Amino acid sequence: MVQMTVAGLAPGAAYAIIGCCVILLFRTTGVLNFAQAVLGAFGACIAAETYDSLGLTAASAAAVGVLSGTLLAIAVGALTTWLFKDSQVAVRATAMIAVTVGLLTLGLRLFGDVPLPVAPVVPVTVIDLGAQATVGLDTVVLLALGLLLAAGSAFVLGRTRLGAVLRAVSARPATAELLGVRVRLLSIGMWAFTGAVSSVAMLLIAPARSDDFRTMGMLVLPALAAVLVGAFRSVPATLAGGLALGVIESVSVTWPAISSYKAVLPFLFVIVALLWSQRKQVWDEAR
Repeated sequence: MVQMTVAGLAPGAAYAIIGCCVILLFRTTGVLNFAQAVLGAFGACIAAETYDSLGLTAASAAAVGVLSGTLLAIAVGALTTWLFKDSQVAVRATAMIAVTVGLLTLGLRLFGDVPLPVAPVVPVTVIDLGAQATVGLDTVVLLALGLLLAAGSAFVLGRTRLGAVLRAVSARPATAELLGVRVRLLSIGMWAFTGAVSSVAMLLIAPARSDDFRTMGMLVLPALAAVLVGAFRSVPATLAGGLALGVIESVSVTWPAISSYKAVLPFLFVIVALLWSQRKQVWDEAR
């Protein structure tokens, strides 16, 4: 059981990182990016293609993949900020659903739905934790990246002038622009940052999972479950939610009655998160 719990930390950290990127983009640009995992999947798949066809080293292929995911995120962000600059959040979310479906279709056309040889970026090293449990170095790196992202995001958004400006860009973009804030540049910068981080997360998790484009792109579902735990605001809570979901999925393998329905767990997690987020309203009405 201990080993299964540890094994769930890697996918959980990936869910958390992607979820944190979704929250960061939403809190700073007002866009709910359902394509966050798809952008990372493009980066990982391009890295795999260049590694296989061009004979690059794992590090060089990873750099190409991260750059590709970042550039694609910039392109999507530039298009979104241009076409839906003054639109409501619901309109932007609807547009992102269309973008996500389009990118998924394009990715399946380019890469198919067969596993790709994503080379490990981190050396394959196992760390002994005692108690008959081991953890891979890639898991440690993913956890460190998730913790750094959560802590850094909370600090920047809550305690710095840049964070205040970014929040203003999301809440009142027209007012921020009148005050001299370069709204579009900051928004595209956030798209680039989240695209790069998502690509790194995908490159780290892909060698340990089914690394086909469809599977990686659909990681946005458990990531959104983690986002709901954070109520679309709290990056630390999203990190905790992603890790919890990864552990639950991993441990469920030991229960045959549940393991067959492992793919349903993110949806159940979403329902529980929604019910929990509405608890105060329900209790207030009951009183």
